[in-house]
Amino acid sequence: MSFTQDVKNDLLSIRNNDVKSKLEAEAILRLSSEISIIGNFKIEVSSNNLFVIRRLTSLLKQNYEFESEVISRVINRFNKQKSFTLIITEGSKKIIEDLNLFNDSSKYKEEMNMDDFGDYLRGSFLAKGSVNDPKNKNHHLEISSTNDTEIIFLQRIMNELDLNGRITKRNGYLVLYIKSQSNIGEFLYRIGATSIMEYYENTVITNEIKASAKRTINLDIANQSKTNDASKEHFKSIEIIEKYYDLNKLDDKLLQTIKVRKEHPEDSLTELLDVIHDDYDPYLTKSGLNHRFRKLKSMAQEILDNKQ
Repeated sequence: MSFTQDVKNDLLSIRNNDVKSKLEAEAILRLSSEISIIGNFKIEVSSNNLFVIRRLTSLLKQNYEFESEVISRVINRFNKQKSFTLIITEGSKKIIEDLNLFNDSSKYKEEMNMDDFGDYLRGSFLAKGSVNDPKNKNHHLEISSTNDTEIIFLQRIMNELDLNGRITKRNGYLVLYIKSQSNIGEFLYRIGATSIMEYYENTVITNEIKASAKRTINLDIANQSKTNDASKEHFKSIEIIEKYYDLNKLDDKLLQTIKVRKEHPEDSLTELLDVIHDDYDPYLTKSGLNHRFRKLKSMAQEILDNKQ
């Protein structure tokens, strides 16, 4: 089962009062229904999730009396995927008129406040929404439809909730989407997917911890590699000086630096500086220590040049 289906299943147990149930039902109908008035009024709503069809039927039965049937058909013979269609005949006219489905808005939609937005977004997501599993690095939630007016309206209420919904066009559909994982989490909270939220947040946090640990390890490896390279350079210079130069003529500070480096072959410059601060010179700076090693390198190079 996909993560999207898990989220939708989490939403199916939510109970609403009459007005909120109308808002959720209206959102589903505006994105998923076909209305016919040839002969008698008829509403058809299709979904590949039978439980969404049952959810819509339950929402409508809270407010209207009607007769309906559900038919199914196979849309993919290979995986036996089915599509389910709710057909409302008797009583459909009352639903159409009350929710003003021939127009862009109803009185319930126009009177919504921010507390109602989650109910309307829930219906929209149940009808035409999808969301990636947070284990996927590509964080993405979307609602798509050929109903351009409805998608633009959904974007407006999303952004009143600071969800940063954006719109693109794909294969003749308008697609309203969210990319930020924090905004996706907030969207799921707003529509009432509370059970799935724990999984979502834990997965996101786990991914962040893993990514942070990986960055730290990579940084440590890179720093250790630099330290090893620097140490090799230091010992190369020291070896040449000790072999060909009279150490009695060497500056005391440089002798001190050679001694500390030889005693701590794997230490970084910062760690060497701590040793010098403790044992010799508490005022030496990192740039000062660097200068000493550059001096040793220069001396070693001069010795080699003279020998050639």
